[in-house]
Amino acid sequence: MKDPEGFASHLVDYCLGARIDAVNAPGLRETVIELVTAAIPDRVEPMMRMQLDLLRHPSSDRLPDAYLADQAGAEDALQNAAAGLRTALAQAGHLVNALAFERNAAALLGDDSRPALRAELARIPRPLTRPGILGWSLDPAPWFSDSRKDQDESWPPPGLASVADLRSLPHGAPALARVDDGPHTGWVQIGLIERQLTPARRYPDQPARQVLIIVGFETADGDPPPGKLPLSQAAWQLWTRPLRLLAPALARAEKAAEHLRTTGQPLVALTDAGATTMVDAPPRRSGPGLPPYVLAPVQGVVAALGLEPTSGICGFSLSDPAGEALICRQWRGHLVDDGAFEPFLPVVAGADLIIRPDLFTRLHDIIGPTRCHAGVHVRHTTAAQDDDTPDDMD
Repeated sequence: MKDPEGFASHLVDYCLGARIDAVNAPGLRETVIELVTAAIPDRVEPMMRMQLDLLRHPSSDRLPDAYLADQAGAEDALQNAAAGLRTALAQAGHLVNALAFERNAAALLGDDSRPALRAELARIPRPLTRPGILGWSLDPAPWFSDSRKDQDESWPPPGLASVADLRSLPHGAPALARVDDGPHTGWVQIGLIERQLTPARRYPDQPARQVLIIVGFETADGDPPPGKLPLSQAAWQLWTRPLRLLAPALARAEKAAEHLRTTGQPLVALTDAGATTMVDAPPRRSGPGLPPYVLAPVQGVVAALGLEPTSGICGFSLSDPAGEALICRQWRGHLVDDGAFEPFLPVVAGADLIIRPDLFTRLHDIIGPTRCHAGVHVRHTTAAQDDDTPDDMD
């Protein structure tokens, strides 16, 4: 490798940047980069070459969906550096409460497997629940065909033009879909995100293509602001920790309800548990288990409705005294062949957020009918075979 330090710096920022920024410890990033740089020639690079030889076909340049040596090396370097963090601070004259510091640092720097485990519990077969105007998207990736004629006719998908320029769905909140079968029949889908992505293939030549669909319940006095997504951002721990512990200042129901009545905002958030925390950024390779998208309600909705994490073993679920109240469901599937001698790839990955009908009515009444909107964002992209655009299937 010509530039181990440059590669190590990129790897640390890519895999660990958010956690290192959160702990805000001077010198930690530089120490981790130094440890990764030292490990590259003897451990990371040889192991990475062996993994690629064993896990992919010789003719492929696609990275396998696995926890590879580069990620493992970066994680190992972070944990080794963090183990001496309190001592390093003391040597620099910064004395801290040992127990509190160790607990907080571990919470921020730990490689948390719980989102991936909960995502498995939240997985369901791909549902057909979505607003009627998006019915064309139920046929996943119709453009992925060996026939050049069929390919040209189906890209972009024929129904996409009907929503491409919309910022919100007609008719407001009533445009949101309702679950029509299973244990949650009648529940309202207040959030939906689905990516349909097909890989580039050489024989027959065909570029990578992607459709991204987002629907989110939001509030606004007039039309939702143009150019903005109908999603906010939130910590995934909204699913596991009571709001009174996670954000005590935001946990008052009356204050939260007043905020929902008077401000414009998305009520659905993309959490930091997914492989893709910004929908307009290229998806990241996440390794096995972690889903691309995990949705959650914003904190104001949790507080106004008095919701708490559902007890027991479950996926992403919040409850009130009447039982389960709000759920994030996960799906991934529709396998296709990229033309190489490798396992088929899932075209579709998605998540939605569904709420119990009585709570949706209550939330609708708190906000006011004229301020309720069903925000939408739909776009399509094409990438040539030699593009470097990463995706989480690679």
